[in-house]
Amino acid sequence: MGRPRHQRGFTLVELIIVVVLSGVLSLVVMQFIAVPVDAYVDQSRRARLVEIADVAVERIALDVHAALPNSLRVGCGGACLEFLRSVAGGRYRAALPGDTLSFVPGDADTSFDVLGPLDLPAGLATGGAADACRNGLAACVVVYNTGFAGTDAWQGDNIATVNAASATSISFDNSAFSSGQAAFPAASPGQRFFVVDSPVAYLCDTGGGLIRRYEGYSIRAAQSDVDTHAELLALPNPAESAILADNVATCSFAYSPGTPTRNAVLTLRLTVSEAGESVRLLQQVGVMNGT
Repeated sequence: MGRPRHQRGFTLVELIIVVVLSGVLSLVVMQFIAVPVDAYVDQSRRARLVEIADVAVERIALDVHAALPNSLRVGCGGACLEFLRSVAGGRYRAALPGDTLSFVPGDADTSFDVLGPLDLPAGLATGGAADACRNGLAACVVVYNTGFAGTDAWQGDNIATVNAASATSISFDNSAFSSGQAAFPAASPGQRFFVVDSPVAYLCDTGGGLIRRYEGYSIRAAQSDVDTHAELLALPNPAESAILADNVATCSFAYSPGTPTRNAVLTLRLTVSEAGESVRLLQQVGVMNGT
């Protein structure tokens, strides 16, 4: 009968050495994995911030391009922007034959022919009351908006409720002009008119990290009446609101009015931030000011 063999296992020292070596190997492997993963997370976050800023800037620029000339106004120390959105426009008939637009109050004119077909949006709202336009219940027709006293749509100087509209003519109620006269206060040098459907506002809420967009509300003469979220929602015809951007760290608007030889310019500065990383954009938008 042979001598039994002695079975030998790991000693405590050998086990400790294996554990230590495994830990060191794990740390080395983790370094190779963590760096690419962190880089991917950073790149994804950066791309998301760029997309947030790009979408916000592009949407604001798109809206501003449709603004009624000379209707842009910036308030709240540069944190809010408001304008009247133009959805159609053309040239009115100023001489016979046809239905011309009269600027004589005694004529009590309420309609005019359009030169060339007018491309109107589907579902354009019309109204029968003089104040339907300013209350946000009907589209408005505007002639020669300069933004100065006497020809300022915000003040009701030259903005009338559209009663009916077609590709060839527009009927309107101008009995609510601020002057009390039933006639547009001044003719357009280019015989131009614009159809406005709503005010549009953008508010920068950096405390909440948001930019909000508003539309479909009552027109107010003073921007200070509609320069907060609460005020816009408390109007008789409340604004429809939507969040345009989040993660907003800074946001400001600056408006330079145009001249007879140069269009107006809106400058937007926007910073979006997350996890200590920021993306900053500066965009300048040309604004049509032809009347």
